[in-house]
Amino acid sequence: MRPLIGIPSRTGVRGENAEKPVYYSNQSYIHAVESAGGVPIIIPIMNDYESLRSLLSRLDGLLLSGGIDVHPSAYKEEVIAAIDETDPVLDRLELHLARWAYQEDIPTLGICRGMQLMNVARGGTLYQDLDTGYTNGLRHANWHLPRNQTIHSVSIAPDSRMHQILGADKVLVNSLHHQAVKKLGDGIIASGLAEDGIIELMEMPERAFMLATQCHPEELYRDNAIWSRLFRAFVEASIDKMSQQLGVVSQVWSASA
Repeated sequence: MRPLIGIPSRTGVRGENAEKPVYYSNQSYIHAVESAGGVPIIIPIMNDYESLRSLLSRLDGLLLSGGIDVHPSAYKEEVIAAIDETDPVLDRLELHLARWAYQEDIPTLGICRGMQLMNVARGGTLYQDLDTGYTNGLRHANWHLPRNQTIHSVSIAPDSRMHQILGADKVLVNSLHHQAVKKLGDGIIASGLAEDGIIELMEMPERAFMLATQCHPEELYRDNAIWSRLFRAFVEASIDKMSQQLGVVSQVWSASA
């Protein structure tokens, strides 16, 4: 049996006159999870969070994907820099999911916005815009380049879970973001830094599997086996969670027999 991995949807529109609102997810996240042995499930943006519980109780893992900016109000700041598109409804949903996953110790992988969101959920803050808020840094927003093009290196902390999984001291990454982690949230450590000091990898050691990348490994795993290891480790942790949950159900059935 394969573990179910929830991926929150994004909102958009389709049709000639953009008259059809839709929920969707990038195919690259879906196939990265599938290739590692998981079953991806897109989580819709539901109005009733109580109804959402019926889905969450069935999930074995959570992938918080990239996307639009996290609004500064989510970390109690006013807008002071260049902010792109935001969605307070999506922020609210994903913060709810991140806090639920932390409380229930659900294996979680955050990617780009997902990493930033996980940090905010634990009380951390973000650079609203690196070009205006982080002087003498690298160019991190490279949206004009192919999504799998590597831009700079990331040094990985030798005693980190990320180092254990990736098996490398340094790795090349793509770079498709203009916001980044500023102050780390409670219980979070930085496990990888870019050449300019920006946090590119982070993790929560007190949880079974809560790791995050600022880069987009779902665009890199086909070309570099290092990133396949990350998705496999995520799915393996989700399998462990699934086994625990099935064990609890089995005990309940045995007790009621």
